[in-house]
Amino acid sequence: MRKLLLLGILALNIFSIQIFAQVGKISGVVKDASTNEALIGANVLIEGTTIGAATNVDGYYSIINVSPGTYNLRVSMIGYTPQMIKDVRVNIDLTTELNANLKSSTFETEEVVVVAVQTIVKQDVSASVTNLNIKEIENLPVSSVSSVIGLQAGVQGLTIRGGASDQTAFVVNGITLRDARDNTPYTGISLTSVGDIQIQTGGFNAEYGDIRSGLINVVTKEGKRDKYNFAFIGRYRPAGRKHSGDAFNSPNSYWIKPYIDDAVCWTGTDNGNWDSYTQNQYQEFKGGWNTVSQQTLSNDNPDDDLTPEAAQRVFLWQHRKVMDIQDADFDVDMNLNGPVPYGQQLGNLRFALSYRRSQTMYLVPLSTDAYRDYNLQLKVTSDISEGIKLSIEALSGAQTGTASSRSGGPGLFQSVGGVANQLDFRSGLSYLDAEIYSYDYWAPSRINTNMLGFKLTHVLSPQTFYEVVGSRVASKYDTNPGRPRDTQTMYYFGGVGFDEAPFGNFSGTAGGIGSSMNMGLGWSNSRDSSKLATYSIKGDFVSQLDKFNYVKAGLEFIYTDNNVNYALIEPSLPTSNSRSVWHTFPKKLALYAQDKLEFEGMIANIGIRLDYSDPGGEWYEFDPYNKALSGQFASDIDNLLAKTKVKKQFNISPRLGIAFPITVNSKLYFNYGHFRSIPTPEDLFLLRQSQAFNNITRIADPSNPLPLTVAYELGYEQNLFDQFLLSLKGYYKDVKDQSRLVTFISRDGSVNYTTPQPISYADIRGFEIEVRKNRGEWITGFVNYTYMVSSSGYFGYLTSYENPIDQKTYENANKSNIEQNKPIPQPYARANIDIFTPAGWGPQLGGVSVFDQLRLSILSAWSSGRYITWTGGGSTKPGFLNNLKWNDIYNVDIRLSKSIDIGPIGLELFVDVYNLFNIKYMNYDRAGFRNLDDYDKYMKSLHMANDKVGEFSKDDSDPESYSNIPGNDTPGDFRNLDVPYQPIEYVNGLESITNPNTSAYYYDAVSGGYYQWTNSAWEAVSGSRMDYVLENKAYIDMPNLSYMTFLNPRDVFFGIKFNINL
Repeated sequence: MRKLLLLGILALNIFSIQIFAQVGKISGVVKDASTNEALIGANVLIEGTTIGAATNVDGYYSIINVSPGTYNLRVSMIGYTPQMIKDVRVNIDLTTELNANLKSSTFETEEVVVVAVQTIVKQDVSASVTNLNIKEIENLPVSSVSSVIGLQAGVQGLTIRGGASDQTAFVVNGITLRDARDNTPYTGISLTSVGDIQIQTGGFNAEYGDIRSGLINVVTKEGKRDKYNFAFIGRYRPAGRKHSGDAFNSPNSYWIKPYIDDAVCWTGTDNGNWDSYTQNQYQEFKGGWNTVSQQTLSNDNPDDDLTPEAAQRVFLWQHRKVMDIQDADFDVDMNLNGPVPYGQQLGNLRFALSYRRSQTMYLVPLSTDAYRDYNLQLKVTSDISEGIKLSIEALSGAQTGTASSRSGGPGLFQSVGGVANQLDFRSGLSYLDAEIYSYDYWAPSRINTNMLGFKLTHVLSPQTFYEVVGSRVASKYDTNPGRPRDTQTMYYFGGVGFDEAPFGNFSGTAGGIGSSMNMGLGWSNSRDSSKLATYSIKGDFVSQLDKFNYVKAGLEFIYTDNNVNYALIEPSLPTSNSRSVWHTFPKKLALYAQDKLEFEGMIANIGIRLDYSDPGGEWYEFDPYNKALSGQFASDIDNLLAKTKVKKQFNISPRLGIAFPITVNSKLYFNYGHFRSIPTPEDLFLLRQSQAFNNITRIADPSNPLPLTVAYELGYEQNLFDQFLLSLKGYYKDVKDQSRLVTFISRDGSVNYTTPQPISYADIRGFEIEVRKNRGEWITGFVNYTYMVSSSGYFGYLTSYENPIDQKTYENANKSNIEQNKPIPQPYARANIDIFTPAGWGPQLGGVSVFDQLRLSILSAWSSGRYITWTGGGSTKPGFLNNLKWNDIYNVDIRLSKSIDIGPIGLELFVDVYNLFNIKYMNYDRAGFRNLDDYDKYMKSLHMANDKVGEFSKDDSDPESYSNIPGNDTPGDFRNLDVPYQPIEYVNGLESITNPNTSAYYYDAVSGGYYQWTNSAWEAVSGSRMDYVLENKAYIDMPNLSYMTFLNPRDVFFGIKFNINL
């Protein structure tokens, strides 16, 4: 009857919502130990609960809807000795197979106690899944959930198998935490609140939607019915620099030395006191302070007259910002859970309350000095009646810091690298000194995140339950300029008054003295007051129909309130101003059904998912070059263009996963599926109009198809020595229908706008190898290696001209638009070795074991350097692409800890050391290059192998062409900052040099020797001197902004952890 009922439900499409599976299952067979016959009616009960099942005619039992965790299982039957099976581990969405053999009570009357043996290979898993419990997490030198995720194979940060973070679902207790502003996951929950984490990188079942790359399933702790538990983790890093070398405002820094070095500051950097090599290391200062003074004296304004000395003091005033970090980094993370007092009458009411707060100081103070994140979460659970459980939870969090966008886009600076990326010339920003020496170049920002949700579970029988989950997840943005500048005179220099510039927000032209530092124009442009809320209701009907069929059916409904309002505002430069506003209510509905077929030689997950997407409202109908989009008519666009209902979309997504157990110690698996995710809201609803010219500059297209990923995976797992799990997996992802902005330009240029079109595609493929040991004494850990290559391209050009002649000219010059990018390998690897002494081990002192529970957790990482294209400077020579490779990255972190048990208190003292060996690495993206010329000078100073650069080095017909001095350098090599720079020049015969520089050494390609011009003659450089220069790479011309070259100095956090059970 139950089978007919379920089939009827599926046939009639009765809506039972999608739920992100966060429970597991226990099943097995109970037999007579003597006869090996199946026992009918044996009882299997999870100790301390009312959850259990009875065996059927085949001796088979199944207990579904079991929360992840470790349990004791009691198996009993009249006439047989009961058996207690301890340490039974249940993982998220997996089956724990547990068989029992009962002995007749005639022969044995005492209860038999056995310890469950966890299988190394999970036979029913047909995808790349890693299950971690809190014990495996807490010993790593990490402090956040996102850091744990980033250690897994195929994962870099929250980018999973080449898919960005907005393609990943982060699910906590069945509720997806996602910011509807840009679809990125919110991961800032408390680490001490976590019970289990499941990380899945492929092969998602039909129950999962809005997902293309990864699934993070988190189950938080649930309060015990009979005792309290308090867990705390605290970490502290004393205030200190986050880069190597001198301070940003060191007297020797690029922006400061030319203005204070007496050798050049009064008469200019080109006065002859600095050689050309030294001049290249610093900002040019023509004429020095004498010239600056003369300019103030010779103009028509007598109120700004300054002496050279007074002008220099003004410069120092305008560069007075304190650069050193003044405060500490810290993490505070705690969780309290247990029974609610007097809650027995309310279904054994219990709670779990967690709090997390972290502070990460910036590389240099910006409009705020740090990224700060806090999160408060409460979960209350009640057993309303037998078989019915209700959980209600709430979350309130805030992220504060400096906005990473200058045009109102979402995001905060969070890391040292994030800030440094914007201080490199490749960020596209022009006023690098203003970014450093002011506070208000970027605006301060705050993002509030709130969640309120519930989960109702009703167990109809040991084999059937349904679950309903509802939630509201909201975010609120507040990005606005900081305090305004006080323009009143604050100090006098040489009788001339100056305000507090460059401090305080200011709009207008205001240049610094000497260096002409921008002190106002284009500052704090970002504005954002967006409010977004996502409402979801979802549910599941789950039933173990028989031994072979485990069926789920469900539906999900999502309603989003998108109230977006952000802008780029610069009052003194209105031509760049723009505002982006929309208030829409997109809806999604999804129905799925899946069956897990469990046979002895095959386990298959077969499913189908139907998604209905309605962006909501109406949208404009227009031809690409319609004049209604021009500045002349755009203000009346609502009357000039017709609107139609936005196209609604139906998508069917098949899912298949099959596992083939070869033996109990090995399996082969395969999975395939279609996966779609919602586009970024800007591609659905944005209509942006220039506030200066009134023309439409960007218009969305909500009728574009949803981005699609078709994924395939083949994997193999093997148990090695009953200790290690070897995993081998290969994958392929065919990505299409991704949006890319395309520009449309009319004949007369009055229409010029961008719109997203689904023309972007990608092919991503790779393989992963992992060995993991999570059991046994003395040592556990893992090693994983990921190799991935990706190619991408566009189905069409990125600009479309109405004029066919203009279009043809553009296409001829931009054929690379439609050429597929060459696949680039991107391998990386991580390893963790956790070495520990067992409890009670070693000699005792005063009854206390001195050397027990000592632990050293070593976490190492390697990633391949990126490929770059460089052909001697200037424009790239034809035929070269990705011809050079930057150095690989290596790193080792450790956690050293000692645990002490004092009654109900478990205390642990630890120290985390990042970059243990203080390995310096010069990152390509943020090495501190001032401009392209600075970058080219660095590259040309390297002594690279001729087979790497010979094809484009020295052209004797061009005296300015690149000439390589042969050696074994590779891009990314560096000269230590404490090694003096010794320039070496290439010459093809010493006689060709007409004006030698006495500061330089010259490599003579004819003789292969090194020479110096001394006392009007050439002399060979001594062997010992050259050994020093070559060994220490003193010849490398390092980036001008040296304070950003090495951003990974050794870092130490001191920590304490304790756990109290009462």
